[in-house]
Amino acid sequence: MSVIDIQKETSLQSSLTRFLTRFWSGLSRLAESKIALIGLILFMVVVAMAILAPWLATHDPLEMDFLALNASAGANHWMGTDNLGRDIWSRLVYGAQNAILVAIVTIPAQMGLSIFFGGISGYYGGRTDNLMMRFNDAGMSFPGLILFLSLLAVLGSGLWQCILALSFGGAPRLTRVVRGLVLTERERDYVKAGQMIGDSNARILFTQIIPNVSSPLIVMATIRTGGTLLAFAGLSYLGLGPPPPEPSWGLMLKEAQDLMETAPMVAVYPGLAISITVLGVNLLGDGLRDIFDPRLTDK
Repeated sequence: MSVIDIQKETSLQSSLTRFLTRFWSGLSRLAESKIALIGLILFMVVVAMAILAPWLATHDPLEMDFLALNASAGANHWMGTDNLGRDIWSRLVYGAQNAILVAIVTIPAQMGLSIFFGGISGYYGGRTDNLMMRFNDAGMSFPGLILFLSLLAVLGSGLWQCILALSFGGAPRLTRVVRGLVLTERERDYVKAGQMIGDSNARILFTQIIPNVSSPLIVMATIRTGGTLLAFAGLSYLGLGPPPPEPSWGLMLKEAQDLMETAPMVAVYPGLAISITVLGVNLLGDGLRDIFDPRLTDK
């Protein structure tokens, strides 16, 4: 093995070591952050609901009981029923599956797109940066909801169509942030050292620069999750999410809007589910922002 190959391997190992050290150091401080811990617990409760939905549900979420329309909470229906006699609790836990699916697919997709395009734009600069950022600015010029609706007008309505729209529609703003982080890092000495020993640009970008800006990216992804779930609930409320009668928290709110005076709890339960989930994610993001702050982890 040549000296250059040894230097490349050492550089990669050093980069991975820095990333893992910061990551595990941050996790070890998670228990010290009450905000992050509370947020994590709230979010994990929702995740557990989604995973255990077949066992937690007391009824078929699609089963209608016309003898128990808008029934109050009781032993048979823990949270009552809606205007079609469907068990609200069962629909809530199954609705959590769609929410968690959107989160675990959309957020990595948004981050992957933003890291790829923002990283290339920030690292290479020049005409590449100008061209890519003009397209990115065009995406950013639309308000988020308008951009999602425009994409769904092309893709059609449905769960996976919403995931695609949220993934591509949410990437431009993250791309701008990633570009800024890469612009700062590309002037560091370790980048110049990698160039001197013959590392390829792709290797330097994705194995050295990106791991070194992983802390703000993790925080950004966590905070972004709350906004994505709210956007998904809004799209479902507009009838662009999973089609009826499939349970979805946003769709449950839409179906309950005519019952606000006669059976307000039909709307309260899905509203609480959305609020608690978004609150948990935002608290976790706020806590992680402090935990993964380089000024704190480097002490």
